[in-house]
Parts: sequence; C-alpha cells; structure tokens
Amino acid sequence: MLTTLLTLLTAVLITVASTLTMAVALAATALIVPGTGTPNANIVGDYLENARDYYISPFNPACTADDDCALQGIDYPAQFWPIPLPGWGGLQGAKWDVSTGEGLSKLNSTLVDTLAQDPPNTPVVIFGYSQGGNIVSREKRNLAGLPKDQTYLSFVMIGNTNRPNGGLFERLAFLGHVPILDATFGLPAPTDTCDHICATDIAFRYDGVADFPLYPLNALAVFNAIAGFWYIHGTYLSPNADSDVGELPDGYTPEELAEQLANEDNWDEHGDTRYITIPTKTLPIVRPFLDFAGFTGTGFIIKPLVTLFTPVLEVLIEAGYDRSLSYGAPAPFRLIPRINPFVLARDVVDALGEGIHDVFGGGTTTKPAVQKPAPASTAAAAAPESVPAAVTEAPTDTVEADAGDEKVERARLTDARTTPRAARRALSGVRSADAPLTSAHDADEQDIEDVPQDKPDNDIDAHSDDVDNDKDTDAAAEDNDASSDQSEPADTADKAA
Repeated sequence: MLTTLLTLLTAVLITVASTLTMAVALAATALIVPGTGTPNANIVGDYLENARDYYISPFNPACTADDDCALQGIDYPAQFWPIPLPGWGGLQGAKWDVSTGEGLSKLNSTLVDTLAQDPPNTPVVIFGYSQGGNIVSREKRNLAGLPKDQTYLSFVMIGNTNRPNGGLFERLAFLGHVPILDATFGLPAPTDTCDHICATDIAFRYDGVADFPLYPLNALAVFNAIAGFWYIHGTYLSPNADSDVGELPDGYTPEELAEQLANEDNWDEHGDTRYITIPTKTLPIVRPFLDFAGFTGTGFIIKPLVTLFTPVLEVLIEAGYDRSLSYGAPAPFRLIPRINPFVLARDVVDALGEGIHDVFGGGTTTKPAVQKPAPASTAAAAAPESVPAAVTEAPTDTVEADAGDEKVERARLTDARTTPRAARRALSGVRSADAPLTSAHDADEQDIEDVPQDKPDNDIDAHSDDVDNDKDTDAAAEDNDASSDQSEPADTADKAA
C-alpha cells in the first residue's frame, strides 16, 4: 500500500515539474530600449508596462501581463548632442553615435545573457522606441547571421527613426556620417532577416520622426511633421510617470489604440516586417491654434475655422508623401513630386466642401463629403457592368442622414485614401505622372454614358404603331382606288400615331 502511494506521489511530482518547466519555457522576456531622454526605463512608472500592453502583447501572445512576461529596460545614455530638450543632454550630452553605440552594446550583452539563462526557445521580444528603434534596427541587422527559422526572437519598433520609408534618419540617408554631430544617417531597418513575419514597426501618421514627408519642398507638410514631433512623437507610451497629466498616445484610449492596431487597413507587410501606420486624430499643424483657443477662450471662433480648413490642409499635406510606396522600401528625400495638378485641384475643391459640410452639418453643400470620387483610373474598374437606372438613384431621404454618422464615414474614407494598401490600389491619382488629365467626375460620366439604358415602353408602342400604320397605308390606298369617297389620307394616320 505504501509503495503504491509513493509511486502515485512520484508520478504527480513529475507531472507538476513538467508543467512548471513548460510554463517557465513559455514565459517570454521583453528587452525594452527606451527613447531619447529616458536613459533608465526601469524607474519610470508604467513605461515598461505600457510598452508591453500597447504594442508587444497584440502581436506576441506569450508576452502579456497574465503570462508573467519579464520586462527589462536597457540602460544607455539616450541623449542627442547638442539638442537642448529635457533629458537630451544639450551641449553636455552624448553624441548620437556614442549614445546608440552604447545602447547597442548593452542590448547585445543583455540578449546573450537572457538566451543563456532562459530555457531553449523561450520567446524573447526586442523592443525599441525612437532612438531605441534605431538600436533595435541595428541589432536586427546584426542578428541576420542566425538561422532564419529562429521563431523565438521577435522585434517591435515604435516611432522608429530608421523606418525605411518615413523615418527621419532614412530620409536624410544622403548625409551619411556627419562628423560634427557624430551621427550616421541611413541604415534602414532590414526586412530580410527572417523567413516569416518577425518584426512589427508602428508609427502614428505625421509623427515627425517616423513619418516625415518624402518631398521636403512641400513646406506645409514639413511644418506639419515638425508639429507632429512636438505633439505626437513623445506620447506613444503615455500615460506614464514622465508624461503630462491626461496625455494619451496621440489622443487614443488603450481600447481605441488596440482597434487601430488590429485594423488591417493600417497594415503594410514588406519582407519579414509588418508596418502599421495609425491615422492621427488631429492634424498636428492645427494643434497650436486649438491650444490657443483653449487658453484664451476663443474656441467658438477658432474651432469652426480649424474644422473648415482641416480637409484642405490634409490634401495639401498628403501631396508631400507617396503612400503608394511600401513603408519597408528605403526612401530618402525626393525633390519634385509627381503631381497631376488637375486632380489635386479637384481634391482641394472637394476637401473644401467637406470642411463646409463639417462646419454647417451639410446644409450648405449639394454634394456630401462622404461621396468623395475615386481616382480616375479606378472609377471605371469600380463601376458595375450594367446598373439599372432605378438602382443608381439615391433615395431623397439620405440627404438628411445623421451628421455624426457622416463624419465617422468621412473619417474612414480619409484614412482609406492615405493607407498604403488603398493607395496602391488606386493605380493613379494625385501622384500619377501617367494619369490622364481627366477628373474622376469625367470618368464617372463616361461610365454612365456606357451603361445601356432601357428604352421607354412608349418607344416600343410607337414602333408597333409604325408597323401597323404601314399596313393601314397600303389598305387605305387600295380602298382609295375602290372608293372615291375616302376622305382621310393614309399619311394622316402616321402623323397622328
């Protein structure tokens, strides 16, 4: 009996030990490289936790708060000489290459120690924010020599200075190494180090560090990106102990942010990297005016003006980008955008209509902004082969649609036309050099002309009457020969018909 109990207890202990070993093996580790101005993320409340909850967990299910994912910040100078922003070091700070070099060395040594201490194949997530994204991008390149099927390693970058298309350091790649700054530009994050999607790069649209304009001659887009650096770039991990009171990631609540990250319309996959570009809630360039309105109590004047001109500003700002390019394709600055001025002018006029509609609730425009026409090259493709006239006519009561619903739909359409997937589907548009100079409205009219229209029933009756009248004419002629008192000519019947 005792032997049986010992045997049973041994089996239970072996099972428990095996379960614990599996749990330990599945408990991931996240190595988090903070951004400029945060040399030690381990002492900043909610910094590491927000990195995990906002950006790591959605794409790395082994690293969640419930799975006891180990969070470790990587300490390094995190400075940028000579910029005099809080925590950046100013004239006394470390230069860029020195700071990132120390960060890369510390990350690499910590990674080696982590892999040595953890059970084999324990998931490890390498996370970088801003300057930390530069470091993680370089570490990803250094690890390219490992077998590409190492599925336990993954990477997450937010506000990445080295985003191939949009990152400020890649836009300035032509500068190479600048001795006085001791800063090396270029070095885009590689996208070919894994045989599967192993990296996620996340940016808010118009963040001046990760989504800088491609065409710097567009001054409006440049000023908007500079404002984006000030208003957006520092908010990715808010709220935390170092953030302003009430600050959120570009104004998104955690629930809203999760929805945007899961929305595949915001995704663009290139090689082994998934790029996610989240629409901004408010154009950065108008934020100073809104701040002034709040400070002075003049919102009743300024807010309607901001609402009126925001759609137009967005059209002009987007002319400084090329959203048809993948975010994973390295894209340094270009000087002359390929713009169809006729399409741009049409979009500006339509955007002004959107602004008027937003301000006055649709009472001053004959065309609701939500019905923004597609680019000319896609209008014909989008039109059905045959559309009955009764189907194409909109019910009159749709004009009275709720303004709030139209605003949501209009925002969705605005996001769609600036996401990489939507932009590449629109084979031409504002940026197509080979696009015909006809507008989408013209294309729509052409489509309508090509649609076969049903003939009215009275045309069919008239045709039948003509046939009958021909017969009546012959009969009348014969009767005329037979009867001299026939008073009605045959052609009168034709005219009456």
